[in-house]
Amino acid sequence: MTAIECLDQKIDLGKLPVVQEAAIDSFANQHEDECLRGTRTRLLKEIGKWAKLLHGKCIFWLKGMAGTGKSTISRTVARSLKDTNNLGASFFFKRGDGNRGNAKKLFTTLTTQLMLRIPELRSGVQKALHDDPDIASKSLREQFEKLLLQPLLYLDQLGRQPRTAVIVIDALDECDHDQDIQNIIRLLPLLQKAKAVCIRIFLTSRPELPISIGFSEIADHEYQDLALHEIPEEMTEHDIHLFLQHRFAKIKRDRNISQAWPGDDVIQKLVTMSVPLFISAATVCRYIENSKWEPKSRLAELLTDQAKYVSRMDKTYLPILTRLLDDQESNEFEQRQLMQEFQSIVGAIIILTVPLSINALSPFLGISADQVSNRLDSFRSVLSVPNDRDQPIADKAPLQLYVAGLIFIPETSITRKLFKAEIPPWISQIPRVEERWSAELQTLEGHSGSVESVAFSPNGLLLASASFDKTVRLWSPATGALQQTLEGKSHGIRSVAFSPDGRLLASGSFDKTVRLWNPSTGALQQTLKGHSGPIWSVAFSPDGRRLASGSADRIVRLWDTESGALQQILAGRFHWIKSLAFSPDGRLLASGSDDKVLHLWDPKTGALQQTLKGQSQSTWSVAFSPDSRMLASGSADRVVRLWDPATGVLQMTLEGHLSSILSVAFSPDGRLLASGSDDKTVRLWNPSTGALQQTLAAYSGSIRSLAFSPDSRLLASGSYDKIVRLWDPTACVLQQTFEGRSHSIRSIAFSPDSRLLASCSDDKTVCLWDPATGALQRTLEGHSLSIRSIAFSPDGRLLASCSYDMTIRVWDPATGAIQHTLEGHSQPVMSVAFAPDGRLLASGSDDKTVRLWDTKSGTLQQTLEDHSHSTWSVAFSPDGRLLASGSSHKIVCLWDPATGALLNILEGHFSSILSVAFSPDSRLLASCSDDKTVCLWDTESGALQQTINASGA
Repeated sequence: MTAIECLDQKIDLGKLPVVQEAAIDSFANQHEDECLRGTRTRLLKEIGKWAKLLHGKCIFWLKGMAGTGKSTISRTVARSLKDTNNLGASFFFKRGDGNRGNAKKLFTTLTTQLMLRIPELRSGVQKALHDDPDIASKSLREQFEKLLLQPLLYLDQLGRQPRTAVIVIDALDECDHDQDIQNIIRLLPLLQKAKAVCIRIFLTSRPELPISIGFSEIADHEYQDLALHEIPEEMTEHDIHLFLQHRFAKIKRDRNISQAWPGDDVIQKLVTMSVPLFISAATVCRYIENSKWEPKSRLAELLTDQAKYVSRMDKTYLPILTRLLDDQESNEFEQRQLMQEFQSIVGAIIILTVPLSINALSPFLGISADQVSNRLDSFRSVLSVPNDRDQPIADKAPLQLYVAGLIFIPETSITRKLFKAEIPPWISQIPRVEERWSAELQTLEGHSGSVESVAFSPNGLLLASASFDKTVRLWSPATGALQQTLEGKSHGIRSVAFSPDGRLLASGSFDKTVRLWNPSTGALQQTLKGHSGPIWSVAFSPDGRRLASGSADRIVRLWDTESGALQQILAGRFHWIKSLAFSPDGRLLASGSDDKVLHLWDPKTGALQQTLKGQSQSTWSVAFSPDSRMLASGSADRVVRLWDPATGVLQMTLEGHLSSILSVAFSPDGRLLASGSDDKTVRLWNPSTGALQQTLAAYSGSIRSLAFSPDSRLLASGSYDKIVRLWDPTACVLQQTFEGRSHSIRSIAFSPDSRLLASCSDDKTVCLWDPATGALQRTLEGHSLSIRSIAFSPDGRLLASCSYDMTIRVWDPATGAIQHTLEGHSQPVMSVAFAPDGRLLASGSDDKTVRLWDTKSGTLQQTLEDHSHSTWSVAFSPDGRLLASGSSHKIVCLWDPATGALLNILEGHFSSILSVAFSPDSRLLASCSDDKTVCLWDTESGALQQTINASGA
């Protein structure tokens, strides 16, 4: 090649637009962090090994949630590859940062960088530019094929020794336009065709749906993936520990602080607070190393404030923001103005989809650029504020609830219902989630042995748990935080109980002693000795003056709680005493033992009042109802029995557990009875009727103890798996779960007689279920693409389904036979509805039409064509006189289905109409929209009667 030809090539190659800032070695990226030496070692080693393989998978996709360190790893990988001359090219996407936020110049940038690494590519690229000087403005596919793929394939003809070049693409999720993202993922594997240069692509992103869909469309052998947020926590904890040690060492050097500060315990607290988010640890360090403040006091303040906040990122951000907004030198007016400016400026930064620069925010908010800049200077600990006022201000809020996250919230939750309109329309495949939130609220972990007993303090602020690990632990039920650990026993502890005034906590141990503690200080008040066998149960009298203890020595002892003196011994011909309970009125003491009998005593005289027989095995637990009129017993014979303690008559038996019942407890309001069993379940019963209300099953061990909070809103359980769990006992009961579909459910409909439930799915099928049993009755197959909606005819003899395959199918639900296939729409059909008399079927489509079909013959009767955009919803009025259709063009049309005449156009929404429905008397029409409102219209006049703002409900 002559010098003139080289010069010509350089001039032509100048036509390739390049995003300089997207490269790893750009000026913009020079100060960005890379992995600290000694961190991410296993992961980096795995990536390095993959990069060297000539015949491995083409793409390594590293996915992870926000704040988990993907970009830091990308920079480390790219730098390492560059140092070993294996980096082919790099592109670091960044939303809102000009051309780094889209794919327009992705392939031209990668091509330019690759030519510097592989000069032989120049001739192929030069040919592409010669053939099409405007190639850089063409589609992504054309750019990819002409500028990258074909020049690489041309090198195969030269017979060179194969070599590897790695392309690093970071933060693909920050690229605008989901279609571009998916096209990129589809195109990249084609680079495997090149043999002379073995191209590898290291790609990172958040695990967002468009990207996941893109990878699902390429073959498994073409890529490998690794979820960063699923890396074992101990590895992440180790790396964050090293990071914090490194950053604190720098702070100590820079600020001339003692080497002993802050100490290993404090570092570990910060590690625990940050895991699994590196960005959380980095935020803490930025806050502490701020040159305007003294580091020691900043750290102490941050640690002091931790108890106020629950979420991990709240623990990092809220103390910082509180300090910044709490300006002691400002008067009340100035502080109010400061708060208003903060809410306006930072609120806009957080809410806007695309970050804006200071100069762009200024006119938008009506605040001068100088004022915006001055206010943001105070928030550099939590906001990335560029010095250039034309650069976007990027907010970093890891693991926030993105609107896309709404699809993972249970279907019936208030949050899901309230913000349903916020779910992005591009999410076409909705994952299957639980119908309701789990009743399990918290798990309290820390015991190293089985949890044998739990008890709430009378004010509900403490929860005590006793364990075979020889400790009693005191927890905060509100936060789950461990408050105190009471130690001193030489054997496992079987039972705990609070005194009615909350000033004492009793514990019974296998060391044959009862101990009385001060739950406020954790101090041991008294040790009560006298039993010759392990203590199985302790219980305070309602007035708190007496404590009963039951033991394997077959004796019940009554103690004076103030002096610790033994007052009475209740003995008889019975076996181990396993459970004790005072009646709430204090008149009776019940004891359950291994002799299959319940004994009722007068605690004042010690006289035996009643002997309750009927159990076939040992009694493990007894409990009185709050009104003292009912006594529950749990037995090894798997039955809960309800007795009348006044007469000794058996009132009811509750059966269902599959193994011994180890604990029973009434809720303080008397509405529920909980039973815990060796079968690893807790069952909640209605003690008035004996009906089973709910079964709680989330255990790996027997349920040893149960306790309700004083307000009946919490149920605590202790189990053999060493865990204390807190439950919401009022959570609704799930009646049926219909399982078997492998794809998202788009629509469901009951038959008019409620004997069938139909569901349609993205797997192209309609399923018919028995609502009573949950059994799948029939699967209807025939559509070639996802099914959008289904509807039963008023008499239940027909079922219509509409699909993205542009057809409507009419089925006989009794036999599953297809009656008609209705063709005519030229785009996906979005909605179907039967007329009240069942003679007409309406369909709305993306082709902007509504069509009316004869259900008997399947013939097209009319085409209604006044919509200018997609028709997403159709509905007949109950009297059959009107047909409503809702459009993506923000309008609702009212038609006469008999003539096809357009009667009215209802305007008032500001976004797409998602659904329409008539009132039973046909006088009102409701329409709901993407604008978060529901509009109610008068169907006769078309007047807007009311607008309901759903986003503020």
